[in-house]
Amino acid sequence: MSEAAITTAIITIACVICAVMLISAIYPAMHRATSSVITISAKLGERIETSVEIVAEANETSYEYVWVKNTGSSQLAPSDIECSDIFFGETGNFQRLSYDADLAPAPCWNYSIENDNNGNGRWDTGETVKITINCSSNIGSGDYYFKIVLYNGVSDEDTFSI
Repeated sequence: MSEAAITTAIITIACVICAVMLISAIYPAMHRATSSVITISAKLGERIETSVEIVAEANETSYEYVWVKNTGSSQLAPSDIECSDIFFGETGNFQRLSYDADLAPAPCWNYSIENDNNGNGRWDTGETVKITINCSSNIGSGDYYFKIVLYNGVSDEDTFSI
């Protein structure tokens, strides 16, 4: 009888040890997977809340002006706007331009918030940003391409004629 009790105790201890080993092997993998899902979900939510629309273009000698409206539900900080990619040039011959607050050396771009409704310096929903592009030479007549890609991949593009 005591042999059966000892055997049962040994088997029970072995089962507990196996269960602990199994949990210690599976739990970290589940934690990593959960963290990845949470991170991806947050980034996807951010992209869904972000939207922009190009509303107008104009030019003056070697400067091109493009107005872009924030049509999403999120606001963008100045650093978010400055991390955007701007592509501009003749259709089929455009390039990515660097951000430069002083608009030098050309070609480069900067921005200003046209209607900062609450004066917070952030690009809020419904506000329009005026993007100024300093080209290296006068802008001639023809078809031009403009694309803005925000820091999170949300973009809008337009082709227009001058």
